[in-house]
Amino acid sequence: MEIKQGDRVYLVAGGVHVFEVLEIGAAGDPDQALVQAVGEERPGIYPFATPIRYLVPATEAAS
Repeated sequence: MEIKQGDRVYLVAGGVHVFEVLEIGAAGDPDQALVQAVGEERPGIYPFATPIRYLVPATEAAS
């Protein structure tokens, strides 16, 4: 499945925390996505870049 802006994802298979994809091609790298944790605002929630290849859609079972 292709990951797109706005998708909810886990950072890795078996992940626990859900993140939202804010941007594909972070910092000009088409293999990076800018993501941010989903949930109530709290300290430590900020956007960061991560490789797209490891992202897993949050709608799928994390196994």
